[in-house]
Amino acid sequence: MKKRIGYLDMAKGLAIILVIIGHSSFVPLGAKILLYVFHIPLFFFLSGFTLNVTKYKTFKEYFLSKVKSLVVPFFYLNIFVFLFQLFVMYPEQVFSFNLIHFAKQLLLSDRLHVYFQLWFLNVMFLAHVVSYFILRRKWSIGQWILIAISLLFLVVLGQKVYSWNFYLIWNIDLVPVAIIFTLLGVGVRKYLAQLEKFFAIYYLPVALLLTMVIGKLNYNLSGKQIVDLYYQQIGNHLLFYIAAISGIWSTLIFFKSIPEMTLLKSIGQRTLIYYGVHAPIVLVLVEKLVLQLSTRYTGIFVNAYITTSVVTILTLVGCELIVRVFRGTNFPFGFKRLGDKNE
Repeated sequence: MKKRIGYLDMAKGLAIILVIIGHSSFVPLGAKILLYVFHIPLFFFLSGFTLNVTKYKTFKEYFLSKVKSLVVPFFYLNIFVFLFQLFVMYPEQVFSFNLIHFAKQLLLSDRLHVYFQLWFLNVMFLAHVVSYFILRRKWSIGQWILIAISLLFLVVLGQKVYSWNFYLIWNIDLVPVAIIFTLLGVGVRKYLAQLEKFFAIYYLPVALLLTMVIGKLNYNLSGKQIVDLYYQQIGNHLLFYIAAISGIWSTLIFFKSIPEMTLLKSIGQRTLIYYGVHAPIVLVLVEKLVLQLSTRYTGIFVNAYITTSVVTILTLVGCELIVRVFRGTNFPFGFKRLGDKNE
């Protein structure tokens, strides 16, 4: 069991590193095409892999648990980041602050008022709520097929709603695709003993090749459009799911085949904090620093891959510093004691 928790934490660590890379303005196009294929689906998959609805006696107990672990952090982290930005990074904006607009940003999170990048917490919360009712019943194979078809239909409908400029509260249009990968994670965990043989290291080249080739094919066929779930950019649906699942498959194979890495596990256990502070705080400061350094040390920053690597490492260091400064405290504003338990 410890090994399984270990490789899942490492997978979470990789997922947040890929998110940081994807949010960097220096990331090369080729790398961005590849990582956007599966990094957010990986988060939803891993949330499903560890999801256990049977340990809750009632829906109320389950619901309150999800509110505490997903919705409350969404509000707390956004408020913390907002206050840090307003009073530390952009103090000149203090007197032009619009409280009503900020309240809408927090409460609606509907793309018109979205605040920072924590949209996936609300989507994951809604996906877990719906998944509870699906997982509490036993379904026949035919019923599971009907559920899958219904979810795929809702994914397409969500795209249509977004294209009509109807920006739904809490990005509800994204919930069906989140449910698909969440249930996939639940299913893999349930049948892990039977599937484990497919996680052997010799499958890694196949999984990686599928991810890269199908992901690039989807990019080309969709008019050079990078997959981005937030903007409902999926491209060809079949190619999207194949590339996303093979990317998840690659990740599981890799981390099940290597020794546990303490640093990566540590990052994976605190992905929520990293996710909350990296883009609006740490990455902004790091990229300003790197821009200054790149003009002086042109022999180091010779290409976008090296620059992205430096930015990623410095951003991880900055996020970890925030974690260590607040370790053992109620960060932020009464949120669970940081470092006391895994996220």
